[in-house]
Amino acid sequence: MSALFHLTSSDPRVTDPVELDRGAPEWIDAVVPGGVHESLIAAGIIDHPYSADHEKDCRWVEDRAWWYRGTLPIPAGDDPLILTLTGVDTVADIWVNGHHVGRHASQYRPFQATLAPLDADEAEVLIRFAPPLDGLSEPPATRAMVNAVSEVLNAAAPKDMDAESSAGILSLNLAATRRRKGMFSWGWDFAPRVPSIGLTGSAELTRRSPVEVSYRVDTMSINDDCANVNVVVSTVHHSGPAPIDVTATLTSPDGDQVSGRARLRSGSAIVELQVDDPHLWWTHDLGEPSLYRVDVTVRDEDANIIASDSGMAGIRTITVDHSPDDPEDGQPARHFRFILNGLPIFARGANLVPQSMLVGSVTAQQDRDLVRACRDANMTMVRVWGGGIYASDAFMTACDEYGILVWHDFMYACIDYPGDDEAFMTEVRIEADYETRRLAHHPSLALWAGGNEVHAMHQAVWNSLAPGSWGTEIFDSILPQAVRRNSPTVDYWPNSPATDADTDPRVNGTRAGDRHAWEVWHGADVGAGTHENYSSPAEAMHFHRYRHDTGRFISEFGIHASADLPTLRRWLGADHLSLDDPVLVARNKDTPRAKGMALIEYEIGKPTSLQSYVTYSQVLQAEGLKFGIEHYRRRWPHCAGTLIWQLNEPWPGMTWSLLDHDLGAKPGYYAAARAFTPALAALRLTDDSLELWVSNARPTRVTDTVTVTIEGFDGTVDQTYHVEVTVPGSTSQLVWSVPRTDVPVDASHYVWVEGSDLPANRLFLTRIGDLTLPETSLDVTVDAIGPTTATVTVAATTFAYFVRVLTPWPGVRPDVSAFDLRPGTKAVVSVNGLPQGFNPAEITVHHFLDDVDR
Repeated sequence: MSALFHLTSSDPRVTDPVELDRGAPEWIDAVVPGGVHESLIAAGIIDHPYSADHEKDCRWVEDRAWWYRGTLPIPAGDDPLILTLTGVDTVADIWVNGHHVGRHASQYRPFQATLAPLDADEAEVLIRFAPPLDGLSEPPATRAMVNAVSEVLNAAAPKDMDAESSAGILSLNLAATRRRKGMFSWGWDFAPRVPSIGLTGSAELTRRSPVEVSYRVDTMSINDDCANVNVVVSTVHHSGPAPIDVTATLTSPDGDQVSGRARLRSGSAIVELQVDDPHLWWTHDLGEPSLYRVDVTVRDEDANIIASDSGMAGIRTITVDHSPDDPEDGQPARHFRFILNGLPIFARGANLVPQSMLVGSVTAQQDRDLVRACRDANMTMVRVWGGGIYASDAFMTACDEYGILVWHDFMYACIDYPGDDEAFMTEVRIEADYETRRLAHHPSLALWAGGNEVHAMHQAVWNSLAPGSWGTEIFDSILPQAVRRNSPTVDYWPNSPATDADTDPRVNGTRAGDRHAWEVWHGADVGAGTHENYSSPAEAMHFHRYRHDTGRFISEFGIHASADLPTLRRWLGADHLSLDDPVLVARNKDTPRAKGMALIEYEIGKPTSLQSYVTYSQVLQAEGLKFGIEHYRRRWPHCAGTLIWQLNEPWPGMTWSLLDHDLGAKPGYYAAARAFTPALAALRLTDDSLELWVSNARPTRVTDTVTVTIEGFDGTVDQTYHVEVTVPGSTSQLVWSVPRTDVPVDASHYVWVEGSDLPANRLFLTRIGDLTLPETSLDVTVDAIGPTTATVTVAATTFAYFVRVLTPWPGVRPDVSAFDLRPGTKAVVSVNGLPQGFNPAEITVHHFLDDVDR
């Protein structure tokens, strides 16, 4: 906490501090960093909006004015005094010692003001937060667009399902498009309406240095044994320009140094460096994410150091290749693939949404834990979704260190924006410059995209992307210019999805650009084609539909699943753990809610208890993601990436997330981790044959002898094949097949593949609910090996499907889960993060049949 602040509220019509004081308000302690909601929770005034049904009980918070009052120490010195508020959410007036020093209206940049001299040891800071949408009107053109979207979505939605009130943009107060605040704040199909308000960062008074310095590191080229690197040093001279010398030094992980100098008067200088035998920054699967220490010093003409800066940087090149791809259907096509240090990569990862509706509550350690979970799941890329907030410094630093690429949307989502509102456009320009400068030095930054689904929605409604006041100046001019100015070694892409109109005029089409693959789950054709006559809405939404998708890069695809019972119990309470409980039902913000249940019944059967619903939904997600990832990886290099929707969730709900709100891992997380393994052997049953494919994301050849067996669930082995595999790096190949007529395609058999280098994998030959799984009894041993760590050994005498290690503690994540055990095999599972003094007897192991309603 940077200072002790107190908090009170008033009617929004109270705008003057004197008028506030006349009312003799009652003040409570403020949580800083944090927000109004966190402060009210800490004071016992409101219940946590994530618990039970209290989401709706705090709606009044957004309609009040909120006042923070605190004192800050004034640092010694004669240089100008600067007030900095690093997180201002969102509309604020600021006073210091009774003098109004500024107004702020953006969640996406800090507030800073130069103050008049103060002859004191401390200063009183007063901040008034207005209701976030105060004074804004709904843009008529945006309302017309949303009305048209509603008609389009209603026409495309699966029939024979009960529809509820819509989520996301269709339920917004569209005045929100005029405010630079996360669109998710007002509710989405994975989030409640709980708009954060308050001081989400630190507050401090500092003295301004006469010379300020910042830098970024641009890798210009990499050759066989050297890299050409520019250290771009920017200075601000507050006392007027003067000649200065700049020195930049890079120190490698081994301690080797290379330095260079430049001379400038003001503005920017480039220090050109040649780094011999560079330690390149790679994603964690391809090499080491090596980082260099950067030290920049600025000296005056007398060689005195007058400013300095330091940090970490990586040497790497990253581009997006849009070159022509081999046509698969006679139609022209273009790649959409990332090239890292000259190597084409298959991006494997997920979409990041805000970790909490209460954005000031997210800690640096939570950011780091989330990135580590990505690495542990074999992910190599995270997309920061454009309806939320920009990635924190801590999150980006963790991505640098763990070797995870970041596709970063600008914060625009799903709707037209008022390009004719000059005040709004001024904020757009300031924000774009601030965020591109802030993140430019991170080697993990791989792409800036203009936003999320703005182009797709506009084209779907108006059948045009013609320039207009709906946002084209933002996406075609302001944002790309900011990227070129401040982050020139990172590519810009107009939106996600977007396309090369000359190759494929359809946004979200399959022949160019990226696409969001929502044929699965939503059941409507959104660009991949229908291909079949579906007998029911559930069949139209089923994950088998992925097999028709010929997209170049899949930047969204996903399937709903429930969190485990410990997380539901923690947040809902024991009284709300039944399938038809309104509090539980309200956790699902999808529209219509019935989609998930229809898919579960189609693939598995009808759940009649909460436990069976939890398990069935998790099975559906895990099997669906496995199927989709394997399909997209087979298509490499035509398809060059899969990013799951979504990695995490901002509250404990029923969502598409792989990790629940407590960072507990759903079975889909483990299924994705296995499907994302760098070298994957995967089986496919076509109309003609049983096939084995090896998808190799490594840069080196995979050579192995694998065994393919066709086995019965009763333990019999019907057929055995030994296959010699040799697959070059960065490719996917069909390595073996047999005619379909040789395969017993029924509910009693499955196909297994396993090698010494290639991990085991399996293929079921019918729907999960039809499998003739045997009764099984698992032999389980739990050993406590540390105060918060246990090892669980699980052995099976018959085939066991969907084996999970379960605990009663939310957020505990075993290293493996949701796996199969064949007869006579065992698995050893490590469980970390257990509570101190845990009871090993509370750790249990389930398989699928344990949770089936009979």
